[in-house]
Amino acid sequence: MKNIFLIFALFFAFSFAGNGPVSYYGKLQASGNKIVGSKTGSTAVQVRGVSFGWTTTNWESARFYRADAVDAMVRDWKSEVVRAAYGATGSAAGSPIVQNRARVEILSDAAIANDVYFIIDWHSHNAHTEVENSKDFFEYMASKYGSYENVIFEIYNEPINTPWADIKAYAEQIIPVIRAHSSNLILVGTPFYSQQVEKVVGNAINDANVGYVVHFYASSHPLSNFQNNINTALNSGLPIFVTEWGTTHSDGGQSDKNHYDTHNPTETDKWFAFMDQNKISSAAWEVNDKYAGSAFFGIQDAAKKFDMQSWTDKTKMTQEGQYVFNKLNEYAKSAPWRSGQTPIKPIEAENLAINGDTSFEIFSLQGKKMGNSLSNLNKGIYILLLKQGSQTKSMKIVKK
Repeated sequence: MKNIFLIFALFFAFSFAGNGPVSYYGKLQASGNKIVGSKTGSTAVQVRGVSFGWTTTNWESARFYRADAVDAMVRDWKSEVVRAAYGATGSAAGSPIVQNRARVEILSDAAIANDVYFIIDWHSHNAHTEVENSKDFFEYMASKYGSYENVIFEIYNEPINTPWADIKAYAEQIIPVIRAHSSNLILVGTPFYSQQVEKVVGNAINDANVGYVVHFYASSHPLSNFQNNINTALNSGLPIFVTEWGTTHSDGGQSDKNHYDTHNPTETDKWFAFMDQNKISSAAWEVNDKYAGSAFFGIQDAAKKFDMQSWTDKTKMTQEGQYVFNKLNEYAKSAPWRSGQTPIKPIEAENLAINGDTSFEIFSLQGKKMGNSLSNLNKGIYILLLKQGSQTKSMKIVKK
C-alpha cells in the first residue's frame, strides 16, 4: 500500500505542478519588504491581474460578477489575481448584504477553480467607522475561505482624510477576526486614497503577514510624485501591494467627462518599470462597462456595447482596457509558473462519471485524505486518485 501511495503522489506532482500561480507559489506571505510564496522560498513573488468594480446591486459593475468573467480574465487576459470590490460604504451600502456578499463568493469560487489568487476587498472610504459590519463580513469570509491559499483579505480600500493611527486602530480590531480562521495575507489601505504609504513607517501593524496598499491612476499620479515616499516605505521593510491602478485620470472621466480620454501609457509604463524593479504585485481597475476611461469596456457605443462574450475583441475595449489586456498577455510569456502552459481547469465533481470497477480516493491539495465520497465534499479543489487494475491516474476536480 505504501508503494502505491508513492506512485500516486509522484504522479500528482508530475501531472499538476504549475497549472496555476497558486499551485506554483502557494500561500502568499509578507517577508521583509517583499511578498513570497510558501512553496518557492525567499524569492519575491509578483502577480498581476484585475479588479472587478463594486458588487453593489443595480450598479453596472454587478453584472460582471459571474464565473465566466473570471474564466475570461484568467484564460484570455492572463490574470494571476482577481479582486472583488465589496460595496460596503456610502450609497453602495444600501445593497442587500446577502446579494452583495454572494457576488464576492461567485468570484472567489471561480478564482479557486482557476487556481489564481483572489482579493476580498472591503471597498470603503470610511471603514474605521464601520467596524462591526466589517467584522461580520470578514468573519463570514474568513471562516468560509480562510483555508484556501488563493485568498487575500483587503480590509480597507481607500481611506480619505483618515490618519494612519485611526486606520491602524481599525485594522487591529479586524485582523483578529480573520486570524481566528486564517493566516493568509492581509492588506491594509493607507492614508489619502492609499497614496501615503510612508505614513506607516515607524508604526507598522504587529502581524506576521500584513502588507500595505498603494493605488495610482497614472494620468493624475505621475510616479515622480510618489516614488521617494514609496521607497521610504520599502526601505523601512514594508511590503506593498498595488490593489488598484489605472492609466487615466483618477476619476476615469466619471466625474468630469473631459477626463474620459486621459489614457496615459507613458506614465503607466514608468509605474510598471518601478513595480517590476521592486516586485510589487498589482490589480488593474476595473472589469466593467460604463462611461469611464478606467472601465475596460466603457465604450458607450450601442454597436460596441459589451456583450459578456467578446472578451478578446479590442474594438469593445477602452484604451485602458487594451493596455491592460496587452500588458498582462506580455507578462504571461515570462511568468515563472506557466512554462508555456495555460492553467488547466479542474473537472467538475458533479459531472464526473466513474466506472463501477474503478476505485478512487480523494485528497486535499495539501495531501490530506478526504475519503471516497464526492457528495460529502465541501466547495473547493481536490485531487482524485483513480485505480483500475494495475493502472492509476490522478486528476483535479472542483466541487461547486
